[in-house]
Parts: sequence; structure tokens; C-alpha cells
Amino acid sequence: MSELDIALSDQQSLVREFPHSFAVKLSGESLRSMELALRRELAEVLRHRQAEHVSIALDGPSFANHSAKLSDLGVIFTRVQKLFSSVAQAITTGPTNRGPIPAEIMSNTALRLQTTFASSFGMDIAVPSAYDLLGESLPSETFTQLFQLLNSASDEARLMRLSGEVGRRSLVHLRHLATHLRATDATLKMGWKDFAGTRYEWSIETAGAEKIIASIDNITETRSDTSQREGWLVGASLLRNRFEILLDDGQVIEGKFVAGLSESVADAFGKRVVAVVDETEVLDRATGEARTFYTLKEAREIVTAKE
Repeated sequence: MSELDIALSDQQSLVREFPHSFAVKLSGESLRSMELALRRELAEVLRHRQAEHVSIALDGPSFANHSAKLSDLGVIFTRVQKLFSSVAQAITTGPTNRGPIPAEIMSNTALRLQTTFASSFGMDIAVPSAYDLLGESLPSETFTQLFQLLNSASDEARLMRLSGEVGRRSLVHLRHLATHLRATDATLKMGWKDFAGTRYEWSIETAGAEKIIASIDNITETRSDTSQREGWLVGASLLRNRFEILLDDGQVIEGKFVAGLSESVADAFGKRVVAVVDETEVLDRATGEARTFYTLKEAREIVTAKE
């Protein structure tokens, strides 16, 4: 699927260069058909994967002798849960700072403690995978996005890019987690393995927590609104949930589309669409750099009446 995603990206470049070529259009339809078949095969394989497991190990004065203070565990569990659910919410409906996270998202991202294991204090935490008929899983995608965020948190430039995708709410929860780890002089390690066997890991100590807090404090969201745009859907990756729309003024906007939009994006590719887009402007106060990030929430093909 990764190789096919690269081929589709190359084909989309040809579409932009030769928009009226029948051969280019036909090749795109063939690649999309192959992609759909692969996704169905993937869904069949993944129906046997029942849960996503993440390991969490804690160390430090509060977690010595294979024990833990309940008050510290409560804070850490709460922050990890809220961070996980807020990332899932950004994936599902787009980043937002306000309002409660929908009950369905909270239910689908409810983490459960399963076992503890030998470390200063180690745990195995799980959440049902819930793969759908296209091989997509909100918990799995959330873990992927979460580890991208965690491993970018100490790099301000990378964190700024991801902040426009996961939203300020997620950054606030990450900051609270880092603040508590700093206050208790604790070390936290997390690990997760996806269905393909790729291992994701993240660890944080007091110095790392300080850097994360400073990076988040330098990033602020200056504007967030929703607009409706018309243009041509000239780029799309169902594997990475990315889109590109060529607007009538020649501007190209690109970003991520929300979960559940794969079929609509595939159907509308190469066509003129009305797009509902969330726009988030983020400012790095340390450098003065401002960037606008886009999240596609809806794409409807514009059908013109035949004369």
C-alpha cells in the first residue's frame, strides 16, 4: 500500500500537468481500483487484531520498589487518557479548543489497564482496535498520530506543524503531563507496535519535560474558523489522509482530511468540489513565524447541468 501510495502521488502530478489526458485519467482509475482491493484484503487480515496495546513504564522517587503513589498514578492516567482522546477527536472532527469531546469518541478511546509487569512500575494498557470494512481503526490511527506528536514535542519546528493538526487541546494535555512529570522528578516510557510490526517508542525525563513545556508555551493559536471553498481536488492520499485542492485563484491548500472521508475523497479526486475546511493559524512567538493549517471535513463534487 505504501508503494501504491507513491505511485498515486506520481500519477496525481501527471494529472496536474495534463488535466485533460484520457490516458492519465484511466491510469488513475486503475490505481484507485487496486488500492480499494488492497484495503479490502487488509481489512480481512486485521479483523483478527482485537486490541491495541501500549506499554507504559514509570520511574523515579514516586515509583520505587515496584510500587506507585496512587495520587501520581491518577494524574498521569488522567492526562494520558485525555491526551489520547483529544488526538482522536482531532482525527475524527478536526482540531478544536472548545466543547466536550463526543461520547462516541470517548467510548472508542477508553484505555484499560490490563496487567502490570516488572519495572520500577510498568503497565500494559489496551483499547479495542475496532477496524472497519476498509481496514481503518480510530485507536490505531490515534496511536500513530500520538507518537508523532510525542516524538516531535521537543523540536519546536516539528511541534508547530503538528499543533495545527492535533489542535491546542492536545498540546494543553501534553503540557499538563510534562508539568506533573517534572514536578515529581519522574521518567515515563511508552511503546506501541502497529499491525505491520512497526515499533513506536517515546521516553521523557525531567530535562525533556522542561523542553516540551517551553516549546508548547512558545506556540499559540491565533485564529480558528471554518470556510467553504470551491476548487479542484488535485491530490489525495488515503494511506496518509492527505489532500490538495487547487482553488480558483491558483492557490493550493493542503492538509489532512478527517476520519471517515476516504470514500468521498476517492470519488471526488480529479473533480471540481465544494470543500468544507477548518483553518487554523498558529504563531511561534519565539521566531514570529505564522502558518495556516487546513483540515478537510467535507468534499462534495460539483455537478454541472448538461446543456
